[in-house]
Amino acid sequence: MKKKNDNGSAEELVIQYLQKNKNFFINYPKLLDILNLPTTIKSSNKIIDLNAYRSKKIKEDYDKLKKQVSEILQAGSSHIISQERILKASLKILNTISLAKLLNILINDIKILLACDFVNCFFTSNKLKYNGLNQIDIRVASSYFRDKFQTNLNQNTKGILVFFPNKSKVIKSYILIKINYNKNYFIIALGSKDKKKFTKDQQVDLIEYLIQIIQIKLVDLN
Repeated sequence: MKKKNDNGSAEELVIQYLQKNKNFFINYPKLLDILNLPTTIKSSNKIIDLNAYRSKKIKEDYDKLKKQVSEILQAGSSHIISQERILKASLKILNTISLAKLLNILINDIKILLACDFVNCFFTSNKLKYNGLNQIDIRVASSYFRDKFQTNLNQNTKGILVFFPNKSKVIKSYILIKINYNKNYFIIALGSKDKKKFTKDQQVDLIEYLIQIIQIKLVDLN
């Protein structure tokens, strides 16, 4: 005869069954009324209150669901605001009548239009001069845009030193935008004090739309 605690004992079989069927008492709640549940854990003074446990579990599930819904609503609201900002910036860019005015928007106005804390604009050639437009070596700039992408959200700390000189202590997140122009390109660096403003997994469809608008206008003004 097998002992009580052997692997093949009735108790072990029940334990194994319950471990594999975790919803057993949910499907058969009446069993809880006839079972003798302990009021304390053995070798511990901790008191078990089944009703309190259920209430706590329900509250935790509710709080978790509430948080998820809140995040979804917040993301939706944020996306709508971003759409409005991109649309406003696009209309302003399309209405420009000169390259100088377009550069002025990219250097001075884009920060307000896109709600960023810092914006720096670079060009990979010394042939274009404008107040506030910085020159950058094309090889250095290209190293941040491999695989022909026109946006960079990698949050490389070296990028802060290159594109936001003297701002390394305040920049918490940033995005780099590449705009092609006459075999060279502009780099627009958008920086924020908020680490959640720009993240690696962020969608860039709206930004890419703005890039296309700027490139179309540059061709028109050329």
